Amino acid sequence: MSDEAADAAEIGFSVVVPTLNRPAKITSCLEALAAQDHPSFEVIVVDDGSTDDTPETLAALRERLSGLRLVLLRNDRQIGANPSRNRGILAARGRWAAFLDDDCIADPDWLSELERGFTSEKVAAVTGLVEDQEPGNVYELVFRGTHRLAKAGPARRLIAGNMAVRRDLLLRLEWDTDRAQAETTAAGQPDTSVSGRGDEEGLHLRLHAFGYELIARPSARVLHVHPYGRRSFFRQAAKGGRSAAKLVYKFGLGQRLDLVFFILGYGLFLPGLILSAYRFAAWWPMLPSLAFLALAVAAISYNDLMLKGKTIPQFVQGFPVLLAYYHVRLWNYCAESLRLRFTKHDLQKVDLAAEARAWHES
Repeated sequence: MSDEAADAAEIGFSVVVPTLNRPAKITSCLEALAAQDHPSFEVIVVDDGSTDDTPETLAALRERLSGLRLVLLRNDRQIGANPSRNRGILAARGRWAAFLDDDCIADPDWLSELERGFTSEKVAAVTGLVEDQEPGNVYELVFRGTHRLAKAGPARRLIAGNMAVRRDLLLRLEWDTDRAQAETTAAGQPDTSVSGRGDEEGLHLRLHAFGYELIARPSARVLHVHPYGRRSFFRQAAKGGRSAAKLVYKFGLGQRLDLVFFILGYGLFLPGLILSAYRFAAWWPMLPSLAFLALAVAAISYNDLMLKGKTIPQFVQGFPVLLAYYHVRLWNYCAESLRLRFTKHDLQKVDLAAEARAWHES
């Protein structure tokens, strides 16, 4: 075995971190990775065409954190988080590819805890717990808990900023690259205040359809340090709605459960109003609309209290902003769904069942 092959054989994890114009955050991220207790890993940072001093910061970190196996890649232009992750996978040498966002700070045992989740070859991916910083305003309060995992065991989803996947699978399955939508500031610069939404969902759907096990391990913890203001919060809602519509269209999914009650409620509102007027102020034709809207409010309340782990006072404080968030998300979801259905575009549909058959035959 060559020295290079022997070195590769020793690497358990390749940690892929895309970054863009956030030198302070990538510094904190890499300093935490340098403190990992795992004996065998490398870190691959993909600079997505930063226009500030991020390249110089990364070069200095490679010198300072000399004990860290650090590979630096740079895109000539901004291509997005998922294409950057795919580029990192091609450069990776570890058995597992772990993914961390540049605004996340990993616990020292993060990689060790992820590895403990790979209990068999049937386990394709392990995802951990993302904890949010203490909120500094109502927008951060509402966002808090968005990536929270309720319990260990089979994972109902993967978390892009804290997960690991068997690298041999990723060499055949890429992260989605056709649902990303770059955000820019008023000055035309990349807007790093808005992150991707649902980046990992296509990968999750494929691995699940192919029969692999996906494991949630909340003991693999990272701290998410991402501030939100009013503008970035609602831009996040808009981007999330558009991304969700693309996911539904691409994979032929049912309507999003977090939005379907709103869609039904508002869809029945006008017919109910017309019928009420026709019946001379009779109120009962409005009942279906009002019932679905009540279910929508109940659903988002359950999500905030039970899944995101909010206290009742926190929920009450953030509820008006939460309701506004879902309406921005809903509007963009519906607008994007109509665009995909009635206009020309490049997004191709995927037949998961056919893909699964081809996967097992290959």
